Amino acid sequence: MKLAYDDIIDRHKNKPCVVSMHGPSLSQHMEQIESLQRENKIIRISVNEWFDFFSEKPDYWVVSNTEFTIKSSVMDDEIWQRVGWPKNVFNHYSVPLIYNRTADHTTEDFIKNNLNCDFFSYDTKHFKGHNCQTILNNFKNYYMKNKNLNFLDYGNNPQMWQKPNVSSQPEWYKNIHGKIAAGWSRNSKCCSTIVEGEYTLQEKLQQVSGYQKHMGTGQTVGMVALMLAVLFGCNPIYIAGMDLDYSQGYADRRESRNYYVPNQTLVGHWITTFRDFLLDDMKILKESAALLDTNIVNLNEQSWYDVFAHGNLKE
Repeated sequence: MKLAYDDIIDRHKNKPCVVSMHGPSLSQHMEQIESLQRENKIIRISVNEWFDFFSEKPDYWVVSNTEFTIKSSVMDDEIWQRVGWPKNVFNHYSVPLIYNRTADHTTEDFIKNNLNCDFFSYDTKHFKGHNCQTILNNFKNYYMKNKNLNFLDYGNNPQMWQKPNVSSQPEWYKNIHGKIAAGWSRNSKCCSTIVEGEYTLQEKLQQVSGYQKHMGTGQTVGMVALMLAVLFGCNPIYIAGMDLDYSQGYADRRESRNYYVPNQTLVGHWITTFRDFLLDDMKILKESAALLDTNIVNLNEQSWYDVFAHGNLKE
């Protein structure tokens, strides 16, 4: 069944929640998380390839990926076979799926005919219902007139338009990650997914919380999962395994996969290149949640970012 925002907002009011990612700090908490979930003491929201780390399936599955798509899973296509992901994995586990339709362009007709689980699709790019070209043109017109990057028309958030920090990186890296406003498509392929009158996830959080800003287009699916936990009304919300450091590798897993090799060429992807973007989004998320009396707790006391309170997973 297709879910809407009305099915999401306050769905788990004041229920404790763990949002789990794949960083190495998750390892020490996996057993306790699964135990608490089995006892119905927490809601668990997991992302991407959670099945390589947990035995228990999550309560919700959040995906934001151009390759790990619904259609690829069902069709077992070339990328799916090459990476070695389990075939038809979404139907196999039948966990309510929350996917980014601006990344996964599987058509709704295909989903209705082939997906057996409940699903909710979200948008992270098309603020005010504008397509990418309109957003980029509005930014360009602002810049040509004002000669600065402090554009406020979308989310009252100038950080979205700043330059990524690639000053110490090689040219190939700068060409990939050094673009201003890289979150919006230059070919507009994602713009066919716009649903008239529907808010982006960031705008919906701003509307619900009443905060003065909304977050940017995002650099990690973990932040998407946290936004959803806030919209669910969960409280407190625990962050597990959102280490954001490729050089540290991944949490303990049940079997070896060729896609879990630490990517040394992207060590600075989060820590340096998108550091300011992530920290700004984290602060907006934290302060939006605070307006709803929602507490967010980071279980990793050693994380390089220090925005959320640190703490332990309580019984």
